[in-house]
Amino acid sequence: MSGVLPFVMCALFGALVAGLYLNERQGRLAARFLDGRRVAIPCRISPAGSDRWVRGTFVIASGGWSWERPPSHAHGPGLPSDARIVRVRRPEGRERNRLHHRALVVECASGEGEFRLALVPGQVEHVVMVLAPAG
Repeated sequence: MSGVLPFVMCALFGALVAGLYLNERQGRLAARFLDGRRVAIPCRISPAGSDRWVRGTFVIASGGWSWERPPSHAHGPGLPSDARIVRVRRPEGRERNRLHHRALVVECASGEGEFRLALVPGQVEHVVMVLAPAG
């Protein structure tokens, strides 16, 4: 019984440190976004109807945004410049097996067709602010 208390204390301390780290990281990301500095948000993209998700980076810089593919997927799907958000939802069906358990799926539409972005909840807000239609 005496060995349980140190284990519980270590687990609580680890949870506290992890929480503080994640909170500070989210604060730095929000500060960079508000200051207009470059913000790189890792996410995945998939054309609608496809099960294939390709990693990439959604980059928000002063005056606009862009999509950066990793060099290994230079031929993969891109993010159209006229993208707009249709809805945000939790992963459904087979998506649950392919994505992070906390990920949210942002369904978007453009002149080139529909596509999906998978983002971690703490970073969805920044993408929504950029892609949401004005008005």
